[in-house]
Amino acid sequence: MSFLPNGFSQDVSREIETRNYDRPAGVTLLALLFGIGGAAGLLFQLANFNNLNNIDPELGISSTLLQISLAIIGLTGVGAAVGMWMGKKWGWWLALFYAAYAVCRNGYALITLYITFRDIPEAADQLGSYYFKYGWRVLWNGFLLVYLCRESVGLYFKNETTNKWLALAKVFGISILIYAVMSAVQ
Repeated sequence: MSFLPNGFSQDVSREIETRNYDRPAGVTLLALLFGIGGAAGLLFQLANFNNLNNIDPELGISSTLLQISLAIIGLTGVGAAVGMWMGKKWGWWLALFYAAYAVCRNGYALITLYITFRDIPEAADQLGSYYFKYGWRVLWNGFLLVYLCRESVGLYFKNETTNKWLALAKVFGISILIYAVMSAVQ
């Protein structure tokens, strides 16, 4: 005697037979990387909490906004890792946001490098290495976005019907909005 509604077991068995529940190796790797990166970011923030609160206001960085943004980045990375590991749609959305935010953050760094180094002449000889560093990060996270929008990844997260261009527009819009709000508050 089953306590399940009639037809329930047939629906479940049909779904199990027609779906691929194997986690792609790339998703496993990204879940591990996002989890390690997010946890490391949170641990760094906790270990340096007082130092981060004493950021020099002349640098133009609000210590409160810095703490909030570090917490958001760390928590998003850990959340994306858990959701990706479990194959949840929200995990895919968090991973997409995490990578889009990283593209925006590092793209902003690329744009502002010249202005920053113009004011610090003794560090100008290191400008090329910073362009390489932030440029590579933009490319890496761009590749992650392309990977996350692949059909095989969409099948794993059961979001194959999601319009990927619209999803990218949403996460980039949210990322840009965060930067606009943080710039206005500073």
